[in-house]
Amino acid sequence: METSKKSFDTTGFLKCQFHTHAEGDLLDHISHTPKELIDKAKKLRYDVLSITSHRTVIFTKELESYAKKKGILLIPGIEFEINGKHILGINIDKKIKKIKTFENLKKYKSTHKNCLIIAPHPFFPGKVTLKKNLQSNIELFDAIEYSFCYTSTKNYNKKAESMAKKHKLPMIATADCHDLENLDISYSLIKSQKTTNQIIEKIKKSSFSNKKIKLISQPISYFKIAKLIAKQEIKNFFKK
Repeated sequence: METSKKSFDTTGFLKCQFHTHAEGDLLDHISHTPKELIDKAKKLRYDVLSITSHRTVIFTKELESYAKKKGILLIPGIEFEINGKHILGINIDKKIKKIKTFENLKKYKSTHKNCLIIAPHPFFPGKVTLKKNLQSNIELFDAIEYSFCYTSTKNYNKKAESMAKKHKLPMIATADCHDLENLDISYSLIKSQKTTNQIIEKIKKSSFSNKKIKLISQPISYFKIAKLIAKQEIKNFFKK
């Protein structure tokens, strides 16, 4: 598993971002529009993008077409909740908003074979993270997120790494982007053809140590983490 920004041959790899938020998010106040997010992804040379706003699917054929003109494959996404615990759904439809239990999720997956379910920041502090719910429902998850939010001395991703290794699941590095300046803070490179089906299949067939997924991520400072959290809290305060 690659977790650095070192130079290596990226031939055949797609630059992917699977955890982003945009205007219209039902939980957090986000300043940028979906199109502005796509424009920024274009500047950063992303190949694949999913907008995973809280509690809503921000995906339309218009946005898909707009992204395609920018050379970006836009995949429908959402950050939904089960018992208040956040979960990422990629390549989903709006029916996923009806999911309230893990049993609901199991049924949804049985009829949506090509969706991708990712456990975001599962062992980080807070009421919204999966923690023990990940272990007890591990069969429902296709991948585990490697969160950008860690320092050189404190990394809650370590427990997620152990879980991924134990259950032979891949990890996906993401930016959990709430602000455009942080879109490139952490991302994944996936060796795949540029189609939704191929990308999902590659991820699902990968494991913790698979060389077809590279995680591009580095520790950040406590100051930067505090700044990111404070900035979003201020935005949310003035949204109310």
